[in-house]
Amino acid sequence: MSTEEDAAARGRAAWQIAETAAQLLAVDPAGLAGVRVCAAPGPARDAWFDEASALWPTDTPIRRSPVDAAEGRLIGGIDLGATLSEGRLVEQRGLLADADDGILVVRMADRMDRSAAAHIAAALDQRCVHVERSGISRVDPARFGLVLFDESAGPGEGPPELLLERVGLQVDLHSVSIRDIAPFASLREDIADARAILDGVTTAAGLAEDIAKAGLMLGVASLRSLGFVLRAARALAALGGRDEVGMTDAAAACQLVYGPRAAPPDPEAPPPEPPPPPSPSEANQQVADGSTREDVDMERLVEAVESALASGALDALRPERRSARSSGEGRSGAELPSSRQGRPRAARRGDPRRDGRLDLMGTLQAAAPWQKLRPRTGGAQVAIRADDFRVKRFKTPAASTVIFVVDASGSSAMHRMAEAKGAVELLLSDCYARRDCVALITFRGEGAEIAVAPTRSLVMARRRLTGLRGGGATPLAAGIVAASVLAKAEHARGRTPFLVFLSDGRGNIALDGARGADAAREDAVSAARRLRAEGYDALFFDISTRPSHRARALSAEMGAAYRPLPFADAGVVSRSVRRAMQDGA
Repeated sequence: MSTEEDAAARGRAAWQIAETAAQLLAVDPAGLAGVRVCAAPGPARDAWFDEASALWPTDTPIRRSPVDAAEGRLIGGIDLGATLSEGRLVEQRGLLADADDGILVVRMADRMDRSAAAHIAAALDQRCVHVERSGISRVDPARFGLVLFDESAGPGEGPPELLLERVGLQVDLHSVSIRDIAPFASLREDIADARAILDGVTTAAGLAEDIAKAGLMLGVASLRSLGFVLRAARALAALGGRDEVGMTDAAAACQLVYGPRAAPPDPEAPPPEPPPPPSPSEANQQVADGSTREDVDMERLVEAVESALASGALDALRPERRSARSSGEGRSGAELPSSRQGRPRAARRGDPRRDGRLDLMGTLQAAAPWQKLRPRTGGAQVAIRADDFRVKRFKTPAASTVIFVVDASGSSAMHRMAEAKGAVELLLSDCYARRDCVALITFRGEGAEIAVAPTRSLVMARRRLTGLRGGGATPLAAGIVAASVLAKAEHARGRTPFLVFLSDGRGNIALDGARGADAAREDAVSAARRLRAEGYDALFFDISTRPSHRARALSAEMGAAYRPLPFADAGVVSRSVRRAMQDGA
């Protein structure tokens, strides 16, 4: 098959997956929680939303939420204009309550504010919204399906992880061209019938167990994912007019839910233990090839997911694993409080003459519930007291400093100095816009030295990197101590240090200059423990020819993420560092 034909096949497969996801969302929007649509703005995304909207009941409420929606806009609160004009407290429903029994659409979800994501996630979990603010106390129902339009361009980006965990379906439209777009099947009547019988659809206990086992085999251990597979399978059965989930329904549901979440196999993982011999009752259930019927069903489910992955239609939905900490920020720098500049935070009570700028809207919202109880003097429309004053607050991302600590001794210099130099240059090439710095510490001979002081200048770094040499003994403990000292200095300057070690974990020079592997190892472990107590994020590249238990143990002592790296280049190192910074190591 030619490259052009292969691309067309991938596009058609992706569009078919997107059509099935839209149908399931129409059948069970609250049960499946929603869908993540990976696509840049364009005809494919617009066509998918138009076709999906045509499947929803005509009275379905559709609400659109901005990525930086304020708390009051999402969960509700005071209608400030009506309150001030009428002189009494007037409550306002939020977007989440307005989307009850409908769809909430978030465009540019990869840029969503964390606080907004937290409110949406709470509503998905509880199926309601608790409003406890500004003198209001109520609970609004909020059962809705969420449509997240993800416009992220690569790994390390994307919507907040806490939302991705709570959305059952994920589709990718990047490979869909205009010629791949086709109208969805007109199933509005079938969807209405499926909604009516959905609650009565059952799943055999044995099949549910097979689905759970298949998820574990694919590296998906989340109970939420298992629940989404079961909901999707029931929706498929209801759409087909069946009152019980069959193997075909289960396989298709596993493709849709498990596929984007399936983890690649770990080459270092030990082989699974052989299963115990079957009991006589289990032996009677064996099929012709010697496997039990349950094993056959589970293997069919796993094969269904693997075939979907092999088709390439789900590739863009399988980014590197990220922690919730990485969502929305894209960098490791801490956030510093500020009263003048940065991203806005919730206002707080204060004196604008002393504590910062006045937040007019926050002040009026604080005063509004008390207007009936306060006398107005001098013809004032609003009675405001000192306790009502609110001041603005902001948060400013702190710059980061990536500190490379490289083993430049005779045993490692020839292997890793080139990679370290290249990684420093690659990171410097894009750190200027993020206000980040890069530093390089080398240890060899009798001690460690700062080869490149923290800098954002690529020209200066290249000049200093040119003359670096390697060779000699391995003072590993001295390198760790030097990294700790430099990290403390950068932290004192308001930067967030991130340490990157390239070493095989073997030292032969102690801190006092004495030679000997035992003393050197004791000093290195002691220095690593002190570094861990200081709480800095770190990444440890094991540069041994094969993964070393000594390097892994040392990385654990310093609290660093361990990466075996017997073969790599500068690009691999720099990409790993960026990803680890986003993950918070």
